[in-house]
Amino acid sequence: MQDNMMGQNIIITEQCASLRQLGRNALRGKWKTGIMAMIIYYLCLLVPTTIFDALFGVNVANIVTDDGFTYSMDAEFYQQLYNSLPQMSILSQIWIVLISGALELGAALCFLALFRGHNVRANDIFLGFERFGKALGLLVVQGIFIFLWSLLFIIPGIIAAIRYSQAFFILADDPSKGVMQCISESKSMMRGNKMKYFLLQLSFIGWMILAGLPGGILNGIVDTFAGNDIAIAIVSVITSLFVVPVTAYMYSTNAGFYEILAGHLIKETEPAPLSADQIEANAPIEKIEEVIEEVEATEEQKALEEAAHEAEEAAVHDAADAAEEIPDAEILPEPLDERDRYSE
Repeated sequence: MQDNMMGQNIIITEQCASLRQLGRNALRGKWKTGIMAMIIYYLCLLVPTTIFDALFGVNVANIVTDDGFTYSMDAEFYQQLYNSLPQMSILSQIWIVLISGALELGAALCFLALFRGHNVRANDIFLGFERFGKALGLLVVQGIFIFLWSLLFIIPGIIAAIRYSQAFFILADDPSKGVMQCISESKSMMRGNKMKYFLLQLSFIGWMILAGLPGGILNGIVDTFAGNDIAIAIVSVITSLFVVPVTAYMYSTNAGFYEILAGHLIKETEPAPLSADQIEANAPIEKIEEVIEEVEATEEQKALEEAAHEAEEAAVHDAADAAEEIPDAEILPEPLDERDRYSE
């Protein structure tokens, strides 16, 4: 899957459809594990936050009021604003910050192992808690950098989020690395790959809309006919799980994206890049083309030799199998000599 290189940096030129195919291939026969892992991920985030918001939450509209004063807004508009905004609790926000890093690291560990064909269980999502402190530190540093870039405008913030998107995969791949090293390596990996990553994430938008549509309709029905806040909160948690299969699909694809960037997934048929000593400095175009033709010829010769070797091995193997299938010949007595026959 390696298509190009820029210095020490791998540039991905594969189509988004091919990258998504990698994610689907990794999930073949393991969809249940991936989906269950993401259900655990969502429940760990949503259930406690929903409880905190229901018990201790304050409507967001209250931030524009002061002892009932609505800053020149008429009562009807304020009521509509109040009803349309959710209740939020500071406890739910603290919970999200504390647990998201470990869950994100666990998801990276889980889907990297799944992509590499290892045996994975759904509860492996909790492996991130074994390095809770480092995962939390990475989440906080990553969030600070993205926030600071967002102060310039929304687009720099999005670019920063993409730039640091590989940090948790890097930490999952080598837990001995520090927080800033993961941030730095992610920045280096994504050099020249940010647009590809953005388009890859964007290519899932259709699936996300399709998966979220039933949950949105159900939420609307419950909000209209159910006056119980607890029932609304429960249904909200349940309907959010509709997008879990798409999320598992995205994580698996992103794991494949990281594997390419890390150099773990390379096209076997791709010619090796020319080394510096193969092309002389200031060499003419004809000389460069000649060197390239030599390299290509060498690669073709190697491919032919490997094919011939494989054909020879297959022939030997088939001959051995055929010999095993032939029954042992019966041992017959030697024919008598004519004179011996008459003497008898």
